[in-house]
Amino acid sequence: MCICIFLSFIPLVLWGQGKVNKQSRGQKVAEYISLLTADSIKYWDYKSGRRGVALQKQGLEYMEYDERRHREYVTRACMWLSTFFSVDQRRTLKVFRYSSRYPAELDWKGKILKLTEDTLIVKRKGVRGRTIYIKSKDQSFPLKPALNPYNRRAADYGVSVDSLLEMAYSLYCTYREKKACPDTMLLLVKLKLNEEGKAVMAKYERTPPDSATYADFYNVFLSFVKSLPFTPERDIETKETFESSIILPFSFFAKESWAEIFRRELQQKRQAISKEKSTAK
Repeated sequence: MCICIFLSFIPLVLWGQGKVNKQSRGQKVAEYISLLTADSIKYWDYKSGRRGVALQKQGLEYMEYDERRHREYVTRACMWLSTFFSVDQRRTLKVFRYSSRYPAELDWKGKILKLTEDTLIVKRKGVRGRTIYIKSKDQSFPLKPALNPYNRRAADYGVSVDSLLEMAYSLYCTYREKKACPDTMLLLVKLKLNEEGKAVMAKYERTPPDSATYADFYNVFLSFVKSLPFTPERDIETKETFESSIILPFSFFAKESWAEIFRRELQQKRQAISKEKSTAK
C-alpha cells in the first residue's frame, strides 16, 4: 500500500515542477519585455548612427525611425502594415508584419546576445555581424509621422547649368593656356551636402589616371566644385531639409575647334535668352 501511495505521489511532484518551470519562463519573458520597452515605450538608437527602433509594450509594437525621428518603412507598401515583436525565454527576438487582410508574417528574427537597461545587441539570422542598439538619450519625444517619398526633392545646383559649365570651362582654359592640365578630362565628383546645401566633402569618384602629373589643377578644380552653391535635399510639404550625397560629371576636350564650338554655343544661348527678356519687357 505504501508503494502505491509513493507511485501516485510522483505525478504530483512532476506536475508541480512543470508549473514552477512554466512560471519561471514567464517571469524571464516579462523581464525581457520590461527591459525592451521600459514598461511603456523605449527608443533604441543604432550605435552606428542616429536611426533606431522604438519598442512599445502595448501591443508589443515595433517601429523603426530615421535620424529626424520620423517613422520609417522599408517600402511604401509597408506603411499599410502593422508590426509587432515577440521574445521567448531563450532570448529569441522575432518581428512580424500583418494587416487586417493578411495573417502575421515573420519579417526577421535574431538572438539577443546582450540585454541591459541601456544596451541591446542582436544577431539577426542571415545577417552578417551584430546589430548594436543603445538607449536613446531622448525618451520623451514621440515619433513623427513618416515622410511621403513623393514629396522628397533631390539636391540641385544653386546656379544655372549654363553658368556652371561656363565657370568650369573658364577655369579649365586658364590652366590649359599654361599647359598645366590634361588635353581631355572626364571626371566624376562626389559631394556630400549638409542640410543647408553646403558641400562639406568633395572627392573624385575615381582618381584621375594623370593626377600626379596635374595635381595642382585637379586640387583647384575640386575646390571649385566644392565651393559651388546648392539647394539641399528637401521635403516640399514639411519644408525640412536633409543631408545628401550627389555625383556630378564634368568632361572637357582641349582641341581648339571643339573648345571654340562649345564656347560659341554657350554665348549664343545666353544672347538668345537676353533677347527674349528684352522683348518681353
